[in-house]
Amino acid sequence: MRFVNVTIPCKTCGTRFLPKSPKNVFCTRKCFKKNFYHRKKLEDLNAKKFPSFVCPNCGKKIDLEFDPLLDELKWAHYECPFCRTLLINVCEYINTQDESIQN
Repeated sequence: MRFVNVTIPCKTCGTRFLPKSPKNVFCTRKCFKKNFYHRKKLEDLNAKKFPSFVCPNCGKKIDLEFDPLLDELKWAHYECPFCRTLLINVCEYINTQDESIQN
């Protein structure tokens, strides 16, 4: 298969260039690195942030390092680092209070 000599626009800067292979989408290594940097920066900004909340027992703010919906086993055994209260029990208590208020 023969590669046709057609210029294409660079994915980063938009200048037209003659690619050396069908896989080339950047005109220079500099444009490739710039695209890679911006893509990684966006991934860091969109990184998953885990929930934080105030412990209903002691009133201190807790920042979780995991997602309680995805890691239910870890959440079932999670204690408040300040007052050592099992938070799954506290959440069940709050949910039952909410249900009684709605009825």
